[in-house]
Amino acid sequence: MATPYHRLARETPAYAWWKLPLAGLLAAVAYAGLTIALVVAGAAWFALTDSGNGLDDWLDAAGDLDLEHLDFFVLDMLGLVLLIPAIFIGVAVVGPRPVGYLSSVAGRLRWRWMGLMALLSSIVFIVTIGASLVVDELTDPTSVSGASSVDGRVVAALVAIVLIVPFQAAAEEYVFRGYLMQLFGSWSRFAAVPVILTTPLFVAGHLYGLWGLLDVGLFGLTAAVLTIRTGGLEAAIAAHAANNIVLFVLDALGMIAATDDSDAGPTDLIPTVVSGILILVLVEWAARRSGLQRTREPIPDPPAPQAPMWPPPPYAMLWYPPAGYAPPPAAAEPPRVLHPDTPDYPGELPEGWNS
Repeated sequence: MATPYHRLARETPAYAWWKLPLAGLLAAVAYAGLTIALVVAGAAWFALTDSGNGLDDWLDAAGDLDLEHLDFFVLDMLGLVLLIPAIFIGVAVVGPRPVGYLSSVAGRLRWRWMGLMALLSSIVFIVTIGASLVVDELTDPTSVSGASSVDGRVVAALVAIVLIVPFQAAAEEYVFRGYLMQLFGSWSRFAAVPVILTTPLFVAGHLYGLWGLLDVGLFGLTAAVLTIRTGGLEAAIAAHAANNIVLFVLDALGMIAATDDSDAGPTDLIPTVVSGILILVLVEWAARRSGLQRTREPIPDPPAPQAPMWPPPPYAMLWYPPAGYAPPPAAAEPPRVLHPDTPDYPGELPEGWNS
């Protein structure tokens, strides 16, 4: 049978039950080391820019993703991006290898497919999020702020968003829909198991209220299904990046607060539900139309060991013995001796036995 994405780590001759858990521990150690290096780099940045208590303020506000402090935002995003090398280090050292199977069943990122997914996802989220803003404006004109003037700070924020958010989205996908999906997939053949288990873990990585967490859960479920249905992370990364870029761009323009869900309610789930359904339908259509590879061909069984060649060394590399070769004589078998208490044998003892 062909191997689906969530079983790639399990259905390989290099699989061992302890490898992926150990790879996760090693990735955590690598991430801790990389995070320390990032903090040191952040301290150097604040020292060079004479930001006073900038380092302490950043550490206190870590995770807020506030675009009012662009350096805080960039450092927070880099803290998430570091998950990519950490996961790759863990899997590359421990296995199962090759690491490229974390990306897709093709053993690599399929860039052309990802480009198409980025285009489709951007259209979907621009339409759905834009439509929700229009509806909010019509129902409650005070709920949506007007766009602020585009000055140098806004331009810098937009550039930072476009450059770094795709890597942040990819980092989260490699952790939750990559490593964890294949870890849980090695425990069960049923794709529903890793889909169900990775979604609440993805939700737990976000600090929102009830409706914000439900929104994250719906998106995580959509991304997990996309990964299973396409045999790789490309569609999930593209959807994640497009969603975050649209939200952060609107935040930079002063129209919404992307990470503030204090006023969220059940109606705020509608854009996520609609966009999720649209993306699932469009991606399925595109995958069928393009003939996308969704599974990996089964790995052939290892070749049978060759029969040992005769004669033994020093002529093991020869198919036939050289001229004049004679096998060494077999050692004479020593006479077998009966125990002294053995009673007399009736009749004649076999040859080689003493009387």
